[in-house]
Amino acid sequence: MDSFERIHAALRGRFVDRPPVFPQIGDHAGIINGSSFNLMYQNATKAAEAHVKALKLYGYDITTIQVEPSWPVVEACGAEVKYPPDKSPWITKHLINSENDLEILDVPDFMETQSSRVMIEGTRILADEVDVPVAAFMTGPITFSLQLMPYTILMIKMIRNPDFTHKLIQKSILIIKEYIKTLKDAGATIFVACEHDIQMLKPELAQEFSLKYLQDIFKIFDYNILHMCGKVAMHLNLLAEDLKRIDKLNTVNIGPHVDIAKTQDLLDHKIGVAGNIDHYRLLPRGSPKEVEIAVKNAIKASGGSSRFMIAPGCEITVDTPIDNVKAFVNAVKGHELA
Repeated sequence: MDSFERIHAALRGRFVDRPPVFPQIGDHAGIINGSSFNLMYQNATKAAEAHVKALKLYGYDITTIQVEPSWPVVEACGAEVKYPPDKSPWITKHLINSENDLEILDVPDFMETQSSRVMIEGTRILADEVDVPVAAFMTGPITFSLQLMPYTILMIKMIRNPDFTHKLIQKSILIIKEYIKTLKDAGATIFVACEHDIQMLKPELAQEFSLKYLQDIFKIFDYNILHMCGKVAMHLNLLAEDLKRIDKLNTVNIGPHVDIAKTQDLLDHKIGVAGNIDHYRLLPRGSPKEVEIAVKNAIKASGGSSRFMIAPGCEITVDTPIDNVKAFVNAVKGHELA
């Protein structure tokens, strides 16, 4: 099978020859190819070139121009973002600081802002040049809203003024949808909704402010992955029924704090699982042999499910050694599925 066949089959729960590798490589591709952090957000050609080289070096099954695209999108909306050459970007001035600011939030022209334009043009270049699926990454409803408005304010609003929170998220949804439509038009075929911040919420708040909105977002792509990193075992235990009711949710990406087999059972094997290799300690600090063992243990824990994909718990960091990423990818070899 080629990577398109393997990834699409896994997302549908059909036969695969081996577990696909879904690596979530963003700035790591630039750093190992000599690019500065800021260049990955300033030059679409150079960013895409770095990802093409990383794909050839490692040989995984799915690529993307960036796994943390929210900085460009929030910047396009009007927030201020700093792009230093030696570290990841960060928001220096939020767009929404009070309830009165909500009226200034609107869907922007993503091509007018350099960083978001790079994401779109870079996706188009990758789609033209690589022979694997290209994914569109974007933060989900609650995580994106928490980038538009400071955590310390919005977390309180969720409790004290849920009506405002819903209004903010509803506007966020419009922006998310338009952005990922643009990436789809550029050639992306899979959508990854990154809800990093679900782990900070009680499960009932996660259901109210995130899960209930995902159905609308997932209408755009045929294939959808929900990324839930961190300690979310309790969330999955309490929200599994809600997840199963979301149409076109193909796979849930989990981290090392979450059990693969238990998650599969909670989801009745109707939704795939991607994970759960430790991206924080093991991949950057372990040995290649330890990485290989972890990958093989994850495949064993999956019970040979055709829906299972090998993936890190979150983005592979820039300081992860090349040999460890190679071990992560190559460990699936010899694990052909019956």
